Amino acid sequence: MLGTIEFPTSGVPEAHAEFIVGVLALHSFWYEEARDRFATAQRIDPGFGMAYWGEAMSYDNALGAVPGTGNESAGEAVVARMDRLDADGRLRWTPRERAWADAVRERFFPGRPLEDRRRAYAGAMDRLALQLPDDDEATAFAALSFLALPTYDRESALHVVTVASMLEEIYERNREHPGVLHYLIHAYDTPTFAPMGLRQARIYARIAPASSHALHMPSHIFRHLGMWEAVAASNEDAYRASAEWQERTGRPLAARDFHALDWMLAAYVNLGRRDDADGVLDELDRVEAEILRRGQDAGDFHSLAASMRAYHASEVP
Repeated sequence: MLGTIEFPTSGVPEAHAEFIVGVLALHSFWYEEARDRFATAQRIDPGFGMAYWGEAMSYDNALGAVPGTGNESAGEAVVARMDRLDADGRLRWTPRERAWADAVRERFFPGRPLEDRRRAYAGAMDRLALQLPDDDEATAFAALSFLALPTYDRESALHVVTVASMLEEIYERNREHPGVLHYLIHAYDTPTFAPMGLRQARIYARIAPASSHALHMPSHIFRHLGMWEAVAASNEDAYRASAEWQERTGRPLAARDFHALDWMLAAYVNLGRRDDADGVLDELDRVEAEILRRGQDAGDFHSLAASMRAYHASEVP
């Protein structure tokens, strides 16, 4: 329910299976689910070095997908723990896996500003992709590292083609690779390039319906093409999936995908569906009351809700 990849590792089979689901979740920016999977892989196989790589990458927060702070220090702490275990000879790596570990060390190198970390990591992933031309995962993560560079300009044809050319080749071989579909949508996320991304937008939600972000992402293309009914449907599915996951896992209400709810509201406004737009505010009221009743941390909910209410007030007569 998250797509299909190949990523051979030295983990025991049961741990490797958890690792694969974790990487699939990473590709859809489902960082919490990925973290759970990598932690399970570590419990099953404590010497499985790549499970620690995965846990660190669950704090990468590429493209600022997760609001809030703390990702950098958390990722740095995971890498430090990985290095301590490695120094004690308690982790197992193949030469190929060590190259992945070296790259994540650049991503969370202590004392560097975030922009410098991202540049160093992108350089490491570029080298890794060149060293491992048969490794689609290396290429996909390298492409994402370029998208996340502070200098990346999504209006630049040169920048877009550089990233897209890396991913389009994999797309032709594996149209169920969630990272390839996801990152191509981001690469084509402008009015100029959106028609190119319609292919991936029509596939991504279908191959990764377990992820609310995967359900949401096609709307980045649909909005540029004026497909507001499709934007509404994508984000209805995305918010519903996030609410079901939040309740199933016992996470606080603030863990829901309110970004999808925000886009849902915009779609209803553009479609003139006033009753549905009013219904989004009703949902905000219900969630806010339940957060207070449960005494939960609201995270960024209140600021997001205030922004949506202000938008509704300005756009809905």
